[in-house]
Amino acid sequence: MEMFSLEGHVSVVTGGNRGIGLGMARGLARAGARVAIWARDPATNDVAVRELIGLGTEAVGVPCDVSDESDVTEAMAATMQAFGRVDSLFANAGTSGVVRFEEMDSAEWDRVINVNLTGVFLTSRAVAQQLIAQGAGGSMAFTASLAARFGLAQSPHYSASKGAVLQLARSEAIRLARYGIRVNIISPGWIDTEMTLDTQSHEKANQAVMLRTPLRRWGTAEDFEGIAVYLASRAAGFVTGAQFRIDGGLSAG
Repeated sequence: MEMFSLEGHVSVVTGGNRGIGLGMARGLARAGARVAIWARDPATNDVAVRELIGLGTEAVGVPCDVSDESDVTEAMAATMQAFGRVDSLFANAGTSGVVRFEEMDSAEWDRVINVNLTGVFLTSRAVAQQLIAQGAGGSMAFTASLAARFGLAQSPHYSASKGAVLQLARSEAIRLARYGIRVNIISPGWIDTEMTLDTQSHEKANQAVMLRTPLRRWGTAEDFEGIAVYLASRAAGFVTGAQFRIDGGLSAG
């Protein structure tokens, strides 16, 4: 399967130390890519890096708050020092919150928007600048959410941020195509991660998820390994501006 090989490839995965991001990182590592994980917690980064190295690749963990411009600049420099190049970005770092719209203060709004939207802007700009300088094209994929389509009554700032990510990706896809840089979107449905533990533990909420998901199960981190490899590889060489829904069929209904 040579077209899916990532030998010699370097990927950056933000929020790659757990959940969906770690699933992506595992897939990239299995395909031969070297991986730089950008995430805030050094200890969790170290655990993820050891796992990736155990899969037979090189990996580094870089402490980074993606909403902090100086952190992103330093993370890019650390990645270049470790690997000398970058070929793909998976802008996956995200956060959420449960609060009624009429009770939300501006600090809570800013907290989610700064990570989920500004963080994608900052990381994709840094990687795009490096890809342009390298002159060999590349791939970027942004993690959105089906919440961008359906809306969440208790997390309006999360839905708003993910909707904005869709449009940011499409705009970047058009602009960066002239440099051979592809930009795509990964939209998860209901996935078994720390972010969804409350929903999973609530009987009625869990039943509602199962009823709306045709495959009748929660998604897992492993379900994101293949899409990451595909989008990073030359197999997706003519794919840009596209949205991939990893949702067990939920959005088909």
